[in-house]
Amino acid sequence: MDKVRIIAIPFAGGNRYSFGDIEKHIAKKTEWITLELPGRGGRFKENLLTSVEDMVDDLFQKIIPHVLKEGEYVIYGHSLGTILGYELTRRIRNKGLKQPSCLFFTGRGAPGFERCRKKRSHLPKDEFWEEIDKIGGLPSDFFEHKELLDLYYPIMKSDFKAVENYKFQEMEKPFSMPIHICMGEDEIGEEDDDKTPLPSMKAWANESTATCTFKLLEGDHFFILNHSKTIADKIYNAAISGDVVAH
Repeated sequence: MDKVRIIAIPFAGGNRYSFGDIEKHIAKKTEWITLELPGRGGRFKENLLTSVEDMVDDLFQKIIPHVLKEGEYVIYGHSLGTILGYELTRRIRNKGLKQPSCLFFTGRGAPGFERCRKKRSHLPKDEFWEEIDKIGGLPSDFFEHKELLDLYYPIMKSDFKAVENYKFQEMEKPFSMPIHICMGEDEIGEEDDDKTPLPSMKAWANESTATCTFKLLEGDHFFILNHSKTIADKIYNAAISGDVVAH
């Protein structure tokens, strides 16, 4: 069997190191590639992007060399990375390139669901970080380091702006590859509480004619940090399940 390739797309503020805890648990016969947007990590000097469309344009160019390789690949994304992974797959299909054998997404309801009803990107810096703290996932001492807050503020602000302004357009034809969805139990709830209603998670099933699986794990929006091995195993098992998209 060819080496399994997993192409990962990070969450808001993320970079190529964001999935390090998951990657270290992945099987050795797996190639893990984390795509990185401009303005962070190794691309820190490049201008930040503030729209999903521009981000997908950028990621499409970065993913082409991996798509053209022999063998199958999987796209994995968390939160913002979920929307980018979804739209990137649409772009790949529209361009007639080899599609992923499956999609594995965490931390977000179906693309038509607007979780970001609060326009956090418009908030002053102090209020913005208060909102980010409520979402969870960052160590408490992070908020005590002004230099880190100053460094990450424009990055996070641009990423949140992209999500907040994202306009979902229904596909004329659903995907034909399996989609696997995993979310934190504490993320599920009433929309008015800035949570994801269960039907909004289950609506992912509308995006493909193939199997769509759902799993809830203990934790909040960043439950993946406490379940890194479980997530790694689930992604790998999905990748080798034998479900291959009809190209």
